[in-house]
Amino acid sequence: MNNEQMRGGMNMPPRNILILGVGNLLLTDDGFGVHVVNALKSHTFPDTVKLLDAGVVSHQLIPVLHETDLLIVVDAVEAGDIPGSLFKFSPDDLQFKSGQMSSLHQLSLTDVLQMTELTGKRPETIIIAVQPKSVSTWSLELSDEVKAAVPKAIELVLNELKKAGIS
Repeated sequence: MNNEQMRGGMNMPPRNILILGVGNLLLTDDGFGVHVVNALKSHTFPDTVKLLDAGVVSHQLIPVLHETDLLIVVDAVEAGDIPGSLFKFSPDDLQFKSGQMSSLHQLSLTDVLQMTELTGKRPETIIIAVQPKSVSTWSLELSDEVKAAVPKAIELVLNELKKAGIS
């Protein structure tokens, strides 16, 4: 179909999807999200899917998020689990975890999403995150445990795109 796809038996305009890699490449595993988004650049996606290396989360993302229907965030979270463990959750889940998972960045993703909602619309959001081994060591390389999680994270992102009708 040209600029339309079938969803729920109805013709709907394509959804704008943003895959957002979050993290600081200089701090070992904190750069996980950026590494995953860079690896996804080898895939071909329709024009409705955008890849963005956001570095550390900033309020400057708000205008981009206003244009986004589905946001897939890839990040590192401190969840107290085994390094390299992957998690998939929504920002709403963070409210129920009593701080068990928190962003490793100065301005949390939850803060940016709340600001986005207050200034317009908030996209449907899925977070795919890894438990880091190290975020305090200066290195452009991921730890072995987190590097091994990159292909699985890519698979999780691609599965979310399939659910959204992107193959």
